[in-house]
Amino acid sequence: MEDTTTTDRPITSALTLFPLPYQMGAPFFDGKDISDFILQWKDLTIDWLDRPRIKKIPLDCEKIIGKYVKTLGTYIHGNNWEGFVAELKSEFKDDDSEQQRNTEAFLQNMVQQMRQQQQDPSVSEYRSFIFEYTERSSLLVQKSVISADTRVFMLLQAFSDRIGDKLCKRCNIDIDEPTTTPNIWNTLKTEALKICTREDSQMNKLWKSKMSEKALP
Repeated sequence: MEDTTTTDRPITSALTLFPLPYQMGAPFFDGKDISDFILQWKDLTIDWLDRPRIKKIPLDCEKIIGKYVKTLGTYIHGNNWEGFVAELKSEFKDDDSEQQRNTEAFLQNMVQQMRQQQQDPSVSEYRSFIFEYTERSSLLVQKSVISADTRVFMLLQAFSDRIGDKLCKRCNIDIDEPTTTPNIWNTLKTEALKICTREDSQMNKLWKSKMSEKALP
């Protein structure tokens, strides 16, 4: 006769599986890059309740920082994870590279670096710039740090005058008339990618043609 008896398996708590402080794979916060630390902490505590998620953070911080975290209002109350994260990011924003990237100054620096390149950027460089600019500027517009008009004009300044003029013509942008910029962003981004990709492609064809001519006996 077949034995149908089952044995209950022990339930392992998520807290038990969490790496101990200073153990390999454990998150650690030394005062720098709080955004990266929180992202790692979120991944490791995805199924935790707010209270243990908050209260255990000081254990994985540098000692003096852990003591300071315990003085924060959202830590003391210990029942609002999102509020706690917001307070942490605010307290340690000056040494957080991710938050520093989400500033108008960082955006302006991106634009200047792209504009000042001595050689024309490659397709991959253009794409990387446009995608990152889109991500950073979207957040700044949402937070009302910059206006939608400023977002458009700053992007145009990243390109050569020749490309900038083409983009203005294709998107019907008049620099002297801000009313031509609302709701133009998606079109502008698409056209910028098209122009930069096409121009690079044409130049590649030209150089390949020249190289082929040189290779002929």
